[in-house]
Amino acid sequence: MIKDNKYQTDNLALAPYLYMEGMKYSGWDLVSSKNDTVYKVVFIFEDPNDLGSELALNFSRSKERQYKNTWSFFRNEIENAKKELRGKNEQS
Repeated sequence: MIKDNKYQTDNLALAPYLYMEGMKYSGWDLVSSKNDTVYKVVFIFEDPNDLGSELALNFSRSKERQYKNTWSFFRNEIENAKKELRGKNEQS
């Protein structure tokens, strides 16, 4: 999301990529849902050259994104193994 020469994202995987690509991090904000029951953190970056959207697209196609997705897959595998182990221990 672009607003006043700033780029905002709630994507935790994207935020470090933007930072590593040289965008200046300027802080965070809380954004509420329409009924104010759910809040999310958005990370705000200075974006005077309107590069945020292009960098976000580059990230979606990058090895870094592939790494993050693969890392998440294996993290989920660990959680699945733990659940299975707990289930076996409860049956004993």
